[in-house]
Amino acid sequence: MIGTISGDRSLSERDEDAADTAAPRLEIESISKSFRSVDALSDVSIAIETGEVVGLVGENGAGKSTLLKLLTGIHRPDSGRIVLNGSPVQIDGPRDAAHRGIAIVKQEQDVVPNLTGYENLYLDQIPDFTRFGIVNTDRMRSRAEQVIEELGIELDLAAPVSSYSFTERQMLEVSKAFSESIDTDHPIILLDEPTAGLDEDGRELLFNRIDELRERASFVFVSHELDEVLEVSDRIYVLKDGSLVDEFDAATADESMLQRAMVGRETADEYYRTSRQPSIPSTADVALRADGLTVAGDVDDVSFSVRDGEIFGIVGVEGCGKNTLGRALCGVDPPDGGTVHVHGDPVDPTSLGRMVETGMGYVPKDRKAEGLLLYQPLTMNVSLPSIGTERTSHSLGGVGSLLSLIDGGKEREMAAESVEQLDIKTPRLDSLVYQLSGGNQQKVVLAKWLQRQSDVLVMDNVTRGIDVAAKEEVYRVCRELAEDGVSMVFIGDELPEVIGMSNRIGVMKKGRLVDAVDAPVGDKPTEEALIEMMI
Repeated sequence: MIGTISGDRSLSERDEDAADTAAPRLEIESISKSFRSVDALSDVSIAIETGEVVGLVGENGAGKSTLLKLLTGIHRPDSGRIVLNGSPVQIDGPRDAAHRGIAIVKQEQDVVPNLTGYENLYLDQIPDFTRFGIVNTDRMRSRAEQVIEELGIELDLAAPVSSYSFTERQMLEVSKAFSESIDTDHPIILLDEPTAGLDEDGRELLFNRIDELRERASFVFVSHELDEVLEVSDRIYVLKDGSLVDEFDAATADESMLQRAMVGRETADEYYRTSRQPSIPSTADVALRADGLTVAGDVDDVSFSVRDGEIFGIVGVEGCGKNTLGRALCGVDPPDGGTVHVHGDPVDPTSLGRMVETGMGYVPKDRKAEGLLLYQPLTMNVSLPSIGTERTSHSLGGVGSLLSLIDGGKEREMAAESVEQLDIKTPRLDSLVYQLSGGNQQKVVLAKWLQRQSDVLVMDNVTRGIDVAAKEEVYRVCRELAEDGVSMVFIGDELPEVIGMSNRIGVMKKGRLVDAVDAPVGDKPTEEALIEMMI
């Protein structure tokens, strides 16, 4: 039995069989798990019914990730039990979980870009398609095409995944989860921040698939986006400090109820701190100006300016070019045409290093792949952009000289300052960054540019994958930076966030900047108005 289908049975055939038998139902009974005397989960009980979408929310460190790891067999509980379809089970790793019908769509996409879609779909199951050392790729591709057809997902499985959009890669991950749940007629799919990085169209596509597939699967939906959890879930569990603190019927709950349960209070009315948003005079100096910026196939003749202390938001549907624009401004993906000026001086955006020298900083959409050295200590990550400057080095030949030596004491001083300034939760200054929560990792990304004293920041989905409290901290930092004169290009997929944070908002469509609207305090544009311009 291989793939999403048992033997060569289709999903629909399996559903017919399931009608005569009890479909799997998952229960977590009084589960506890500790790490080095720290209680990650304490006496947690959760039930997931057949065909149900269960939401799971909580701040970073609440225990959500630990719970998912227990369900996929990465960790074993210290006490309590997992009951599947009425019978207690011991899950011995992700492969065993998949055989029992429990699969996960991870927060960070797990694909091999140079392999095709169908190869990625069955990457962990290649031995099942191998005979006498030869992989039957025709059978693999045929099986993969059958899977996505029955799931209602459209993908070019023969194309390399490097050619897929972010949304297409996420749909591939959903297909992979079903393909791994090989021994059950009604799998339980764990969705860990599945919308992180998706635009509105991508979210709608994902939610439609979940709604259509609930007849043949149950889902656990983990997200920091409370509006999405309310939209897609039937019931919602709230974890806080490793304990289950509340359960809600999604039909009668609202965001403020979830927030209060998560953090012990409602989030501040001034969530985006709009009262601290300054009015930027037209006489203020221009910090960043782009003229005719072009990236072949993605960005077409884009021009705009950002003044000192201004937050300039950029929105648009997936594929509009906003993310590419941010990368071009910072030299990550150098533009093919146009000019960039920083503080009135022409600059050459051919590399990020060159742009950093002009005072710019870049917070990428994918912090783990591009924003951090995950397996290096916090101290190194915070100081990295400042290496070779007088802030981190003993110079033997002038600041920036190849003879400069990194001063470990200065590095620790910078890290300690950042931990205090941004309230970074870390056991030690030399903790490896991968050990930190998502919200604290994002604070480290911001910290390195604050320590570099960058005064023009390009931020792409700066709050992606972090919880409510961490978002509030990021918004606070952004407001303080703006008050200090730092200018920001604030690229985002979350319209309420961009509207709340920005002084002005640029709207991109098909690679062009089609409009720019003011967003003053008390007269912010509506989501509907922006969407109308976006589409």
